[in-house]
Amino acid sequence: MSAPPLGTIAGMVVPGDGRGRGLGFPTANLELGEGGLPEDGIYAAWARIDDDPPLWAASVSVGANPTFDGDRARRVEVHLHDADLDLYGRRLAVTLVARLRPTLRFDGVDALIAQAADDVIRCRSLLGDHARIRR
Repeated sequence: MSAPPLGTIAGMVVPGDGRGRGLGFPTANLELGEGGLPEDGIYAAWARIDDDPPLWAASVSVGANPTFDGDRARRVEVHLHDADLDLYGRRLAVTLVARLRPTLRFDGVDALIAQAADDVIRCRSLLGDHARIRR
């Protein structure tokens, strides 16, 4: 039996710093509205683009990027598993399923990449083997 979702975050996809793509984990950055955000950390989630099927398995980062020059701006970055889509200007809604870990500062990019790969593996384990589920 699966646990209830932790909440949903939705917003328009806006340009970010482009770091995720360069690290091998492209992310969609959500424009933040006035609504509250969950605790900073990395989450397993299901994402929906423009309220249309399918659902996409995703890893979601909520919070700052402390590894990069102590960047303290809170943001929501969504990595859709097995997808490389142009999402700029589209609405993305992510339903958080589980918090994997807190936000961490890494000693270097290699450690960050290794942890991101582990996060994706954990997400896949939690969400199942299917990258997309049609609903």
